[in-house]
Formats: sequence, structure tokens, C-alpha cells
Amino acid sequence: MKVIIAPFGGLIGAVLGGILWAKIIQWTGSNWGFVAVGIGVLAGIGMLITCSRAIDPHETRHWIMVSVGAALFAIMGIFVGKYLDVRWNAITQMTEQIIAEEPLLSETAATSIAETQYSGSSKWDLMKERMHWFDLVFAAIAVFAAIYITLNTGLRTLFAKLG
Repeated sequence: MKVIIAPFGGLIGAVLGGILWAKIIQWTGSNWGFVAVGIGVLAGIGMLITCSRAIDPHETRHWIMVSVGAALFAIMGIFVGKYLDVRWNAITQMTEQIIAEEPLLSETAATSIAETQYSGSSKWDLMKERMHWFDLVFAAIAVFAAIYITLNTGLRTLFAKLG
């Protein structure tokens, strides 16, 4: 039963990280790509917490599979964060851009235009527009962090003792 529950720690960590990232973008108005690294850390720690109870810390073969799962959860968490960023922030930022380009427009009119543009685009297209080349660098670092945390024998032993 523990083996079935074990991956949920990484899933929960990744989803919470993605939600937090989208909220940080909403609160600050800036897309801080380095926060994606935190998603990888949360996915790795989540997997470590739940898997350390089910898998012996010295079973390297099993921990390699766990690290692959943590890496996949980290990538999924980044997509969750980007998707929620589009859902929560796109219209507001599009409205601000329209007002900057056309200062004579009222905020209501600019919001209406932004909503029309938003509804005419797919979420995937909007996500791609909001991604930059350096987001891939931070995603790679997040994946590395998730793998490193789960493959670190010292951390595995520590969490096994705590669990």
C-alpha cells in the first residue's frame, strides 16, 4: 500500500509549487522563472518524504525510478504554474498592455478587448507567448534539483529515520 501512495508526495509538491508560482506572478506582476526551481525542489522533497517510508534508502535501482518520477512531476508542476498564470493573470496583463499602447481607451474598453483576445486564443498559445528561452534553463535546473534530492543518499537516510 505504501508503494501506491508514495508518488503522491511528488504530485502534491509539484502542484503546490505550480500554484505558488502563478500566485507570485499575480502578486508581483513579474514572471520570475527561477521560482520554477522551487517546483523541482518541492517535487523532490515530496517524493522523498513519501517514498522514504516505502523504499529502503540503499535500493539504488528503485530510487532511480523515484527520481525519474520526481523529474516528471517537476515538469508537470511547471506546466501547472504556467497554465494558472494564463488563467489568473493574462487578461489583466493584456489590459495593461492595451492601455499602454492606446492611452485614450478606458479601462473597461481595454478589458473588453483583452477578454476578446483571450477567448480567441488557446491556452497553449497564450502559455507559449508567456514563456521565454530562459524558462527552459530554469526548467532544466528544476528537473536536476528533483533528481538530485531523490538520489542523495544522505537525504534518503535522513528522511527514512524521520519517517
